[in-house]
Amino acid sequence: MAKAAIDLAPRREPEQERARQTRQRLLEAAAALLAEVGVEGFNTNLLAERAGVRVRSVYRYFPNKLAVIVALAEAMVAEWGAWFDEVDDLADPRSDWRAIWGRLIDAYVRGIRALPGGTAVRRVMHAVPELRAIDQRDNADLARRVAHNLARRAARPDASAAVLSRVLLETAASVIDLSLSLPAEESREAVEQLKRMHLAAIRLWLEDEPGGDSLARA
Repeated sequence: MAKAAIDLAPRREPEQERARQTRQRLLEAAAALLAEVGVEGFNTNLLAERAGVRVRSVYRYFPNKLAVIVALAEAMVAEWGAWFDEVDDLADPRSDWRAIWGRLIDAYVRGIRALPGGTAVRRVMHAVPELRAIDQRDNADLARRVAHNLARRAARPDASAAVLSRVLLETAASVIDLSLSLPAEESREAVEQLKRMHLAAIRLWLEDEPGGDSLARA
C-alpha cells in the first residue's frame, strides 16, 4: 500500500492583521522550542502552550507539527538569503574575491547560530524530505547567483561556472552542518578547512583557460 502524503499546506493564509500576528507568534514560539527541545521533543501541544494559544488555534494555521517546521524553514531561508548580498561583488575583477568568500561563509555560520531554532532546523534538513527539498531549492538558487558572478568576473558564460558553484554550495552546507554539532574548537577548524578548500577550488577555476587543464598548472 502506498504511503499517504503528509499534508504540509497551511490551513489558511491569514488576511487580518490579528491573524497574521498569531501565525507569526506561533512561528517564533516554534523557533524557540526547537532550540530548546529539538525536533524530536517538539509537538503542537508544547507549541500552543509556549505561544499562549489553544491547540485548536495551532491547527487553524497548520495541519501538523511538520507543517509548522516547514513553514519555519521557509521563513528562515528567506531571512538568510539576505546574508549573501556580497555574492554580487564577486563579479568585480577589482574586488578581493578571497576576502568576500571568507566573509560569506562566516556570515552564514554566524547567522545560523544566532537565528532562534536555526541550528535545530539545519540538523534535520537532510533527514526530512520536505526540508531537504527546501534546502536543495535554496542551494540551487544561490549556486546560480554565484555562477553568474564568477562567470562575469572571468568573462565567461554562466554555464562554465555552474558545476563549480553547485559543488561549493553543497560542500558548504554539509561542512557547516557538521560544524554545528562539533565542539567549539573543532567547529572553527572545520569551517577554516572549508574556506581553504573553497579558495583553492575557486583559484584553480579562475586561473584555468577555457578548455585547458587547471590541474596541470596547480
